[in-house]
Amino acid sequence: MTCVVLAAILAAPNVVFLSVDTLRADHLGCYGYDKPTSPNIDRLADESLVFEDCVCEVPLTAPSFGSMLTSLYPRMTGTTRNGLRMPGYVRTVAEIFREAGYSTFCVQSNWTLKADLFAIDRGFDLYDDAFHQKRWGVVNPERYADEVTDVALDRLANVDTSRPFFCWIHYSDPHAPYRFHSTHQPSGRPRFWLDSPTKARAKYDSEVAFADEHVGRLLAAIPRENTFILFVADHGESLYEHDYLGHGRRIYQTSLHIPLMVRGPNIEPGRTPKPARAIDVGTTLLALAGLVPAPGMLGRNILDADLPTSRPRVIETYGGAVPQLPGAKALMAERPPQRIGVLLDGWKLILDENQRPELFRIAEDPMEEEDLADRMADRVAALRHFIEEWDSTVQRLGMDQADLTKDDLEALKSLGYLE
Repeated sequence: MTCVVLAAILAAPNVVFLSVDTLRADHLGCYGYDKPTSPNIDRLADESLVFEDCVCEVPLTAPSFGSMLTSLYPRMTGTTRNGLRMPGYVRTVAEIFREAGYSTFCVQSNWTLKADLFAIDRGFDLYDDAFHQKRWGVVNPERYADEVTDVALDRLANVDTSRPFFCWIHYSDPHAPYRFHSTHQPSGRPRFWLDSPTKARAKYDSEVAFADEHVGRLLAAIPRENTFILFVADHGESLYEHDYLGHGRRIYQTSLHIPLMVRGPNIEPGRTPKPARAIDVGTTLLALAGLVPAPGMLGRNILDADLPTSRPRVIETYGGAVPQLPGAKALMAERPPQRIGVLLDGWKLILDENQRPELFRIAEDPMEEEDLADRMADRVAALRHFIEEWDSTVQRLGMDQADLTKDDLEALKSLGYLE
């Protein structure tokens, strides 16, 4: 290795990819929430460029992170559901970082992202997904925030200082089943006489606050000098809006709208309404380090001054559940999405399996309470055209079935992902 190359490697910035599972943007103070769920994330936002309008491609953990780390749509890799493997030939962001001389590591917390199940570990020198499989004889499908931070701090303390590092630290606590933490009650205690939505929101907010505390511990330990942090969630969560609890089967904003912010050298803190999406995360992570995306990566660098203020963003879902029947996944590969939609200039069109439309003016109706489809046929037709063009252009790949173990099935069932 020449002195010039070595000097370039040493001068390269560290890049931290920090994520929280199932985190609704509108349940964070920095996105306008009126309850104290997120003081540490809010402080990070104060020091970051915050994207007010970011959505995921598919509101499920593995498809969303697969999109972020490959900068491809989930249908292009076949990873449209949890429990499906990322094809071996697909290039990942971590591989590009490692090839550029970076030390790479990941601290994982969600069962659906385990290396032997999802195969997104490629490119990481260390992919730590060895959290407890059994607790009281039952599979525990997630690692809690306190342990995530403890493990991450140990990894940071032992990182190879002769090279820059790229790391992915992922927290899962807001994911169902929600645990109530008596030490974290931003929305009060979920008393038994309260209605189900109120109890669910209180427990969910408690989980967000618990995760935020331990994210704060991590942020305090991350070196500021020559280090970028990109913070994001994989998807949101419906808390009984539209009579639905959970995520994965609907594409309303409660499940799609995710927080996204970037802090680091020469990034001016502030806020931007420019539309962003999960597929942009991978190319942005690479751009922070001055690295070039792999051929075929489709995302935009969200820090590019030329990022458009208007861009159609197509979203879809194939349902959250993983079929148990042998061969079911291959059959489902031929099926269209359960729902598909497009966001453009403050408007949103959703089409279900029967092509029935729902139309919302998100700018004035962020909770999607007033369906305008019957009154605005021309708008429906124009947005439907974007969906049809995208659907005919972006190829769907057959699913690559993972060999699900008994523990995998038990974990996916406890997370609500099994039919």
